[in-house]
Amino acid sequence: MALSYNSVLFLIVSLLLISSMSTSVRADLVNDVCSKTLKPAICLSALRADPRSKCANLKSLATISIDISLKKAQSTQDLVNKLLKQATDPKLKTRYDSCLENYDDAVDELGGLPAFLKSKDYGGLNIHASAASDGPSTCDDNFSEPPAEAPQLKDASDKLRGLISIILVISNLL
Repeated sequence: MALSYNSVLFLIVSLLLISSMSTSVRADLVNDVCSKTLKPAICLSALRADPRSKCANLKSLATISIDISLKKAQSTQDLVNKLLKQATDPKLKTRYDSCLENYDDAVDELGGLPAFLKSKDYGGLNIHASAASDGPSTCDDNFSEPPAEAPQLKDASDKLRGLISIILVISNLL
């Protein structure tokens, strides 16, 4: 039995509508997640920059967020190392050394998150992501008195906390 022109046209239009609806649902998922984070602008920028986000579900977004957060923690760890080597003030050396430990811990915590996601231990994912977020916060707390924290370290810490908050939001939604 041959399909009529109207039947074929209806089928094509239906498929296009379904395709566009699924794309908008995915975009809405990114928007929904990011609207619940500490820094929605950081979230939107980070997730939209990653091509894997276009067809991601919550679990995939968690993987992407973990990857992005781990890379940011590692680059901030490198920054702290650089600042430590450049520091001449003994107080700054001590603070940067402490920050280096904080970022070592954050990198370790973030590195362990994929296992929690894979095993569907979303409570563990949340707890360890929260522990990872303590690294940049504790580092920043070291600079409550002069000498001041380097602006690039403060910015990197803020961005990392914003990225980790994506993982926290997703772990609560899973």
